Amino acid sequence: MSPYPHNLTMDYKEEQEQELEVLESIYPDELEVLSGEYPNIKFSVLLKLELNDTAMHDNELLVSLNKVHLLEVTFQFPENYPDMAPIVTITPFEQPLHGGDSDEDSDEEEEEEEEQEYDEHGNKVLSKLENLPDQISFREYIPELLKTIQTQIDEDMLLGMQMCFALLATVKESGENWFVAQLDELDRQHQQEIERREAQEQKKFNGTKVTQESYLEWRARFRTEMGIDERDRLRREAAHHGRLTGKQMFEQGVAGTTDDADADAEDASASASATDVESVTKDLKNTGI
Repeated sequence: MSPYPHNLTMDYKEEQEQELEVLESIYPDELEVLSGEYPNIKFSVLLKLELNDTAMHDNELLVSLNKVHLLEVTFQFPENYPDMAPIVTITPFEQPLHGGDSDEDSDEEEEEEEEQEYDEHGNKVLSKLENLPDQISFREYIPELLKTIQTQIDEDMLLGMQMCFALLATVKESGENWFVAQLDELDRQHQQEIERREAQEQKKFNGTKVTQESYLEWRARFRTEMGIDERDRLRREAAHHGRLTGKQMFEQGVAGTTDDADADAEDASASASATDVESVTKDLKNTGI
């Protein structure tokens, strides 16, 4: 509802031209008139966000910012503005902080993305992620910012008043606060990622704690998988030419084990005695006795 009495009619043309003139004096370099003829007055204001001022924003990471963030706010007045809200659009822009062409800078960013290094686990190398401020883009924030403007118009009851300056101040302040909040969140996520990778690397050195039970279980499984026990059995059988060892015979209760062993011993003794007699006889012949 218009604040003007019914017997008075607002001169919309005069109101709009007067507001445009005031804004041109406030933003002499930032404002561009796209159409100055009523009822199609349209203009844009290019706002530079003050983001690298750590005295204004409590975040030391802002000093590493390599970009200038700009928000171009375009106003189009309806015929009965300010009794009706202006049509507002916001377009974000980025420029290199230390000169250069923004298009070239975008090409460099694309090349940097292509050159992104990854570790053996497929994770991005953290050194490439250190400049957190340059990862933030205002494109995702624009819809929310437009809602903020509409909320301000409704809650502050700006209809019927010249409101563009107040809306521009809100855009600048909200944009700067949003950027710092995003940077804080990125920093938090970055620190969590560092801690996660450090813990992952530490696991390589810590390993799994070994107990007697886990070792015996692993040893049995390993010997079975590698066939070690089977190979040992085959070696023992080959060493005894397929005959049972004394231990095996004892364990299996084979009958006659002791007798067979004694018989073997007697045969060996007799063989040795015969050999000794033969040797002595040969020596006597050689000496001619």
